[in-house]
This record gives sequence, structure tokens and C-alpha cells, in this order.
Amino acid sequence: MQLLQDGVIAALAAVGLATIVWFTVTALTHPRERVRSETAVIVPARGAAEALEHTVRTLESERYASGDFSRIIIADCGMDEDAQRVAQLLCRESFDVTVCPQGDLARQFD
Repeated sequence: MQLLQDGVIAALAAVGLATIVWFTVTALTHPRERVRSETAVIVPARGAAEALEHTVRTLESERYASGDFSRIIIADCGMDEDAQRVAQLLCRESFDVTVCPQGDLARQFD
């Protein structure tokens, strides 16, 4: 019976030690708080902009994973009504996504 108890304690100790090592390595290689630079990604959209939603969602996941940029700007280069509606919905879902007419891009960086 003593041998079984010693085996269980040794197994729990090994799992605990492996967990501590795992969390330490993860914390060192993937820091949670990253300083984002003030960089914006500009997505030009015109016409029906079929891939607009996919592009913005991919950029959002990339921003979360890498933190290389702080916001996404959808440049309206002549989108139709459906594409504008999709762009507005994307802006409502994420405060870091904005839509602006192509001529107003300079104002976004003031």
C-alpha cells in the first residue's frame, strides 16, 4: 500500500513540475501584454467588396496574435450600398475598425 501511495505522490509531483515548467516557458515566449505601435492598416474597398469581411476578420486575428498594428481603416473607394452596410457592421463590432472616404484618409492620422 505504501508503494502505491508513493507512486501517486510521485506522479502528482511530476505533473505539477511539468505544469510549472510549461507556464514558465509560455510566459517567456508569449508575453500577454504587448505594446502596440501606432500603426494602422488601410483596406481599400470598392464595388461589392466581396472579401471585405474576411479581410477585416483576418486582420483582427492577426492584430490579436502579433500586436503589430493598432487599428484597421476601411477606405471607401466607391463601395456599393451592401458593402457599406457590411463595413458599418464591422465598425460596430470592433472599436478599432473605422470607415472613411478615400479623401479623408489624411484626417485619420492627425
